[in-house]
Amino acid sequence: MIGATLLGAVLALGTPPAPATVAEAGQEAPLGRGVGELSDVVEVTVVNVDVVATDRNGRPADELSRQNFRVFDNGAPVELSYFSRGGGAGDADPDLLHEPLSIAFFFDNTHLSVASRSAVMDQIKDFARGQLEAGDRSVPVYAMVVAFDGELRLLQDLTTDYIALAQGLNRAEAAHQVFTEAQGLKRRSQESFLQLMEQLNARRQQSAGSIGALRATLSELLAYARVVHQDSARTADAIEDVVESLALVPGRKAFFLISDGFAARPFDRLLQNVQKRVAGRREETGIELMQNREVDAPEGFDAPNNLYTRNSNIQGTAALTATSFQQHLSAFDLSDRYDGLAALANSHRVSFYSFKPPEVEVAAAALSERVSDQQKLTYLSDLRGVLNGLAHDTGGRAWVSGRNVAAFFDQVAADLRSYYSLGYILDEFVEGSIHEVRIRTRPRNLRLRHRTSYVARSLRERLAERTVGALLLGWTENPHGLHIDSIQWDTGGGGFYDVDFTVSVPLDQLVMIEQAGQRTDQVRVVAVVLTEDGEQLAPSHIVLPLAIPDRDWAEAQDQFFAVSFEYPIPRGSHRVAIGLWDENGGNGSYIRREFSVR
Repeated sequence: MIGATLLGAVLALGTPPAPATVAEAGQEAPLGRGVGELSDVVEVTVVNVDVVATDRNGRPADELSRQNFRVFDNGAPVELSYFSRGGGAGDADPDLLHEPLSIAFFFDNTHLSVASRSAVMDQIKDFARGQLEAGDRSVPVYAMVVAFDGELRLLQDLTTDYIALAQGLNRAEAAHQVFTEAQGLKRRSQESFLQLMEQLNARRQQSAGSIGALRATLSELLAYARVVHQDSARTADAIEDVVESLALVPGRKAFFLISDGFAARPFDRLLQNVQKRVAGRREETGIELMQNREVDAPEGFDAPNNLYTRNSNIQGTAALTATSFQQHLSAFDLSDRYDGLAALANSHRVSFYSFKPPEVEVAAAALSERVSDQQKLTYLSDLRGVLNGLAHDTGGRAWVSGRNVAAFFDQVAADLRSYYSLGYILDEFVEGSIHEVRIRTRPRNLRLRHRTSYVARSLRERLAERTVGALLLGWTENPHGLHIDSIQWDTGGGGFYDVDFTVSVPLDQLVMIEQAGQRTDQVRVVAVVLTEDGEQLAPSHIVLPLAIPDRDWAEAQDQFFAVSFEYPIPRGSHRVAIGLWDENGGNGSYIRREFSVR
């Protein structure tokens, strides 16, 4: 069992230990050793929804009021407890809400060619410079750079310094091309399918000999689908890690997902191609390679979603006779995964701005689309659907076609300068539940972009997620002077060691509020461990109500309080991250340290 203990008699700098009184549940604790509350406390959960409202011509609707909006959470109308019109850092209007803005540039190098990335880097730098220069001390604008090439790499953590950010972007631009197994399988799958289509479009007696080719092609496609699924799932995990690390970053967050695209449903485009060319030609070819078990007609395949159901079937290989080819592909469907990712982003006020650079390699594009009248092979999978979906569901924007890249960044800049912030209290809170959000306006002809769902997250979970960001990305910040004092271990059982982490914080770095003759605050601390073999251990939480009598405050300000966590950990080189949240101050510290158990 992972435990935590509060040391009531804490360390004083350069002097023997001196007492600092700690109160629990409103009562003074005796001097010496006290026990921290491991249970969470009841929270008032306020849901915040940012809304970008424009008219039919795309112009911002800047004169709306609270009465223009009706908000529904899981279908039930809610009363707005907060309403404001937001503005960018450069807006001088004192009536506008001015909030910090954080921008994350995420380069998906597993699905992004070097040429595509380089072609848009100047526009990205220009946009980033303009945003950072618009910020100031009262309304800061931060930006960070992350790259994923099979491993998640933090190239620059959040900064207001454009020079530092530009260096991070330069590091992203210098990364080598990532070659994956999927790229080779894709080319072979495309060529095999093209050859199959040529046979199926031949005369009837020649088409009858294509069954063997179909069997080989379907097996090859399934191997490719498996690799596509793995690559896309790893990308989703990396995006989620960055989103979670933004959990307790104040203000709005804009997540630029820069990618050539990736598939949620492998071969959805190919199956649409098959339905047109094979099902529609069965009378001519004499081979019924596709059938609909409910409606035996090509029209039964018009909806792309039906291609991933049990109603349809591609036949012709003994390995796939029991179940349809589509049913095999359904195991690789990541649609729900990306829906959940969007909901998670919404719970942390993260909006996706998905950006697919214009294609610059004509030869690569021609490989995906060989034109031969009706035998044109479109992309095997829809590479733009996830980019569009993440942007739509989080109230952002997607740029997946066209070459006027400057227009996209101008539109994003306008979004970040003009929006409405709506807030309401969530009466019933169930950790991890997904809520749908709908908004109606008057007049009704306005176009709205906002988050459409979110995952209910407690402060406890958000603190853990932000601490994981320090653990995995090395993204640390420490305004409280949080310090790991010691890491000790004793031999446990079953090859594990009982490892004890002791961390301390100077009391004068906390916001202690004077109330009824005491200085009070509540501090939350969480520890997360990543073992040598990549296993992330469950977070250990503690909630510490602090109360120091006014008569002792002058002496206590020079002291620390310390917290101890214990984990059973195997032998090896590991990593620990500690997060602290000061509830009165509304800010946190996150530190990380490597350690070895020998």
